[in-house]
Amino acid sequence: MSEKIQESLMAMIRERALKPGDQIPTEPELCELLGVGRSSLREAVAQMISHGLLSRLQGRGTFVRQVSLKLQGGLDDLLSVTDMIHAVGGVPSTCRLQMDRIQADETLADKLRLRVGDPCVRIERVRCADDAIAAYCIDTVPKAIFDAADSQLGESLFAMFGRAGRRLSHTHTSIQPTILTQRDLPELGDSIGLFLLLDEVDFDDTGEPICYSNDYYNTSIFKFDLVRKKR
Repeated sequence: MSEKIQESLMAMIRERALKPGDQIPTEPELCELLGVGRSSLREAVAQMISHGLLSRLQGRGTFVRQVSLKLQGGLDDLLSVTDMIHAVGGVPSTCRLQMDRIQADETLADKLRLRVGDPCVRIERVRCADDAIAAYCIDTVPKAIFDAADSQLGESLFAMFGRAGRRLSHTHTSIQPTILTQRDLPELGDSIGLFLLLDEVDFDDTGEPICYSNDYYNTSIFKFDLVRKKR
């Protein structure tokens, strides 16, 4: 029920073209508009506040903090965040980008078939869709691949692999829900966000690992479908 109310609230915000900083209708007005009870509405609004979509000012009301898109797709579709945002007419952007040169620890060496201490490049990005935080991506690639691509910080990973002559083929992915706070992701401010973590190793068409990723997808933005088949 709470999820349905949240979807109805976001639909109303989009239909009325409300922007960050605009006030939403009062609680009684929303109950009548959405046809829901006060306790159910309060639970949905509280969750949207914790996800950073709404903010409440004591004595003034509840306001839009960021406008969410609902991006749908299958986890079997190997698409970039940029492609998924474009697919629904959203405007992708990078809110923060940072690159660091690091040495492979035991985990990285195992994931990327490297030796401990081999040089790597860690790329950290906060991706947005229409100014809403969509994904927090931490990607690590061997320095040899990064150098072969003569990479620029602003280009996509898919483009970087292509420039290095490595064709992305498939990924091995593990999935788990997680909560991020301002300590993990400063862009959240004082909010707490529920994210879906995709822990992935990307492979090229020769079966060699070329990237290890921890990608956190905002569950207020992304909805993934999964097709399971009986053997």
